[in-house]
Amino acid sequence: MADSLASPQPKPMSMRARSHRLTAAILAGALSLAPPLAMAWGPQGHAIVADIAQSHLDPAAAAQVAALLGLEGDTRLDQIASWADGNRKQHPGTGPWHYVDIPLDAAGYDAARDCREADCVVAKIGHFTQVLADPRQAPAARLEALKWVVHFVADVHQPLHASDHGDKGGNTVQEVYFGRGTNLHAMWDGRIIEHALGLPLGPNYSFNHVAVGDAAAQLDAAITPAERQAWAPPGLLPGIDRAAAAWADESHALARTVAYGDLPEKPQGRWAYTYQAEAWPVVQQRLQQAGVRLAELLNEALAGR
Repeated sequence: MADSLASPQPKPMSMRARSHRLTAAILAGALSLAPPLAMAWGPQGHAIVADIAQSHLDPAAAAQVAALLGLEGDTRLDQIASWADGNRKQHPGTGPWHYVDIPLDAAGYDAARDCREADCVVAKIGHFTQVLADPRQAPAARLEALKWVVHFVADVHQPLHASDHGDKGGNTVQEVYFGRGTNLHAMWDGRIIEHALGLPLGPNYSFNHVAVGDAAAQLDAAITPAERQAWAPPGLLPGIDRAAAAWADESHALARTVAYGDLPEKPQGRWAYTYQAEAWPVVQQRLQQAGVRLAELLNEALAGR
């Protein structure tokens, strides 16, 4: 697949490309000063989720999304998909909102244990979805809520954002993956995606938006109608707290069985190839599920479907 996603030859920069470059520059400036635990899915993963969702918005929801994005001169969800990561520098108290620390050996999410002050990704998805869905809220507040929802729905689908093994969600598990020093969390944030799709980050967190959009379209096309129905049945909005908890439980189970379960105790030899073969189908499906569920949630919140 990587060959089909090669970067195109340089062309005159369009208005959309200039907007992407400005967004990337703002994000890079914020992230360059952020602590090393700041990233969730990398910018490519968040953009893929946003692109999949964008392509399945109802006309009424798409119109409201366009109106909200237009408040700050944006036109697409992928332009705001990583805003929440950049925002952490200015508002470090929002850091815990991006994940939920479910103990790896626990059966699943327990709000009393894992989100005691409603200060985790599960609770914040529900909170900001309600703000977004409330037409009485100021447009600026609804735009900010949209940014959080787009980001957090993606975050909760990353297995290491719903698990902890006394290692900061895998951040302290150091590895060398395909010859590059990294850690387990960063592998799941972006290294697995980059290796599978040939979508490396450039300087200052920049990436090829055209190639990422093409990758999102390919992943979207691979989703069957039955999968869409199973992953995001109608009625997400009224039960969003339960749904977000279920998504966290899915991620937690995958952390146990794949992220940690398939990791060799002493990685050596060609272990990265074996691990990639096990991990990529999981990452691919989590990106697809996040995109489908985000689209359904936005359609219900903004179009009353």
